[in-house]
Amino acid sequence: MSVVEADRAETPDGGLEHVPDALRRRVLQDVPPETVLAAAEVDRDGRGEYAPGYLVLTADALGRFAQSDGEWRGEWQALEGYDRSKIVEGLGVHSLRVFHADRVTGEHRFTLRCAREVARLHRRLEKLLEGKADEARGLKEPQTEDKKSRCEKCSRVIPSWAEHCPACISNRKILYRLLDFVRPYRLQTLAGCALAIVLAILSLIRPWLTKPLFDRGLGAQEGVAPDYDVVVFYTVLLAGLILIGAVGEGIQRRMMGRLGSRVARSIRDKVYRHLQHLSLSYFSRKQTGSLVSRVTTDSDRLWDFIAFTVVELAVSILTVVGVGVALFWMHWKLAFFVLLPVPLMLVLMTVFHKKMHRLFDRWTHRWHDMTSVVTGALPGVRVIKAFSQEEREIRRFESKNGRVFDEEMGLADMFSVYGPLMVFTTQIGSIIIWLLGGWWVVQGEISAGTLVAYTGYMMMFYRPIHMLAHMDRAFNRAATSAQRIFEVLDTAPSIFTPRDARPAESVRGEIEFRHVSFSYDGVRKVLKDIDLHIQPGEMIGLAGPSGGGKTTTINLVCRFYDALEGEVLIDGVDVRDYDLGQLRGNIGVVLQEPFLFHGTVAQNIAYGNPDATLEEILTAAKAANAHDFIVGFPDGYDTLVGERGHTLSGGELQRVSIARAILHNPRILILDEATSSVDTETESLIQEALDRLVKQRTTIAIAHRLSTLRKADRLVILEGGEIKEVGSHEELCGKPDGIYAKLLRMQAEAQSLIAIQG
Repeated sequence: MSVVEADRAETPDGGLEHVPDALRRRVLQDVPPETVLAAAEVDRDGRGEYAPGYLVLTADALGRFAQSDGEWRGEWQALEGYDRSKIVEGLGVHSLRVFHADRVTGEHRFTLRCAREVARLHRRLEKLLEGKADEARGLKEPQTEDKKSRCEKCSRVIPSWAEHCPACISNRKILYRLLDFVRPYRLQTLAGCALAIVLAILSLIRPWLTKPLFDRGLGAQEGVAPDYDVVVFYTVLLAGLILIGAVGEGIQRRMMGRLGSRVARSIRDKVYRHLQHLSLSYFSRKQTGSLVSRVTTDSDRLWDFIAFTVVELAVSILTVVGVGVALFWMHWKLAFFVLLPVPLMLVLMTVFHKKMHRLFDRWTHRWHDMTSVVTGALPGVRVIKAFSQEEREIRRFESKNGRVFDEEMGLADMFSVYGPLMVFTTQIGSIIIWLLGGWWVVQGEISAGTLVAYTGYMMMFYRPIHMLAHMDRAFNRAATSAQRIFEVLDTAPSIFTPRDARPAESVRGEIEFRHVSFSYDGVRKVLKDIDLHIQPGEMIGLAGPSGGGKTTTINLVCRFYDALEGEVLIDGVDVRDYDLGQLRGNIGVVLQEPFLFHGTVAQNIAYGNPDATLEEILTAAKAANAHDFIVGFPDGYDTLVGERGHTLSGGELQRVSIARAILHNPRILILDEATSSVDTETESLIQEALDRLVKQRTTIAIAHRLSTLRKADRLVILEGGEIKEVGSHEELCGKPDGIYAKLLRMQAEAQSLIAIQG
């Protein structure tokens, strides 16, 4: 799905697509599908025991259906008998309760596996009980990138180390998809394959030349005298074919190697581009090491597969066919004996193929788990050393490395059996041919040269079969890597630009929340029915206890996530209708922990505006009170900052981040705890820079240090996902029992204790 040109996609709004066919046909056959607002699986009965069933919600009734003795049974209960509903969370088992006059009139239990579907049904049930039937019908679910727990095809539980059901994955189909990357280079591919075919045909000629060399040159044929000129002639022919083959193979390998590099580059570009377009929710569920290895290690394995394995596969198949024809042409009786071991070899390949794929799949995921430990630990090495946790991290790595070792031992054991068995079956054919062919030479039925040529062809016949058998290892490795790459490419971004997007090149900065609710997991709401209107140029301070929903609020403004219910509007337009890139181009963010990339100070300041001139960079740095410490560096603005900016202090990092926001010149500014982790003197410099930054901009500032919010036009106090108080600093201070006033008193007491202890 294109990120720039895509229709807004939603997950299904419940409905009968969640219900088994048998339940639809036998119980719900009289229920029009369009009247079903939601359906959800529930898997516990009133005693908490396993009892699979389904809840089905229409505009008038809620039905509960369960399977007993192979038959679906249940009943409908009119919504007129309900006043309200509630999801009660328990330890492992939750319940959806419906009430009438504060009395529980129905309870439906379920485990966490069913929680998202039940929560979706519950949201519609709430609207119906509030008399908002139209809203219940129009309620849309934001698209998610969540991994499914069960395979939709076979209903097996998907292992924790896999994204898709391993039992239902077709390696052949996965590798066929690689042709999409090869198609742009079809001419080079055809040329490389054609050259490989020519070389294969030339190799078929070489064993044939040994027949006249033995029979006529060495006099092995009865009645023919040895002739050294004939030996020289056929030896020169053999040498010429060998030389042509060596040169041709070098050219062919160069062509295919370059082809593989181009395809691998294309794969890396596409995967990295797609990763950049995926939403924050995707990265919150993935390990960095796993994603890095998909761009690097997995694409490299596909390069090796495309550059060499594919050609070797084609040549091996062609060789088997060509040599088979030659064997039957030379002596059809011996050919039948050559084929005797082939069925056994095919059986071995079939039996070991599935086992090897399963082992390779597990090994690959274990390997990426191990690399994730490294990529996670190295950026946090300062924290590791600060808490003396080196040994703990070593143990973590050794644990993951041990699992990789266990899988490798399993693979080694597998190949220690598979390889010798294949060699043994090959040798059986050789023994039969030497015994039987030697007898026929002695009896005069065939010549010695024919037997020598025949044994040469026989080894040419078995070698590609043996190679095909061992190629299964490369095939499985490539299929596993391709699967992991396509898992990324097949993940549709949950946040994207709609096809008919509204331009957002310039906005005034008016922000409105209309009955906004949000949940990260689709079950527990972290924002509940938020209504807030922010005028252009107004500064709003968000405060309240931790976990109240402050960061979630700004995430919805930036459209890092989409609202579960309600709308977030900028200048009267739903943020989901804007061009995503242009929308975020109008928003500047200064984070509590600013991130700097490895590069110069100037490059980091100009990150949001790469075409900025040096004069503009200097102006932004001066406005952010960063110029003085930057020019104090040995290389000034050309000073390289370490990875994540570790060579700068916290206050310096923050001021560079503010300079970046000033140069970006956004209409909407987000300040997330911008002064929380610096000393008083640095805070003063940062606050002075922020005062310049917020002028004539719509600003939303989050701060636990409430003194920094005194200049806000209004303060919005969030607690438990709800707006509890709204007003200016003076107005809220005038409410002694209010949340804001209590927080101020607590901070004042804490600062007094610090001053006394100091």
